[in-house]
Amino acid sequence: MASSDALANALWDAANADGALERALRNRAEIIARRAEQISREAGGTANYTVREGFRPGGRRYFDVVSDNPDEEYGTEEVPRINALRRAARGE
Repeated sequence: MASSDALANALWDAANADGALERALRNRAEIIARRAEQISREAGGTANYTVREGFRPGGRRYFDVVSDNPDEEYGTEEVPRINALRRAARGE
């Protein structure tokens, strides 16, 4: 009988090899990035959002949406907080 770690690794390998999982994750990340940019522009922001992909140490694939302007996301004394990425991820 295979160990639970070997079984988990085999499951992640099979899931990562399936193009449908990658397409679904990428599609969701791109939707969030577009919506975050829209929210930012509506609030007068200038942040650009990109999708970054990779694999977690356990082998699971991930896609991150990254802002080039963290001050706009979190706010500073000079820059108002817009929270576009958080709001887009929550479906607002």
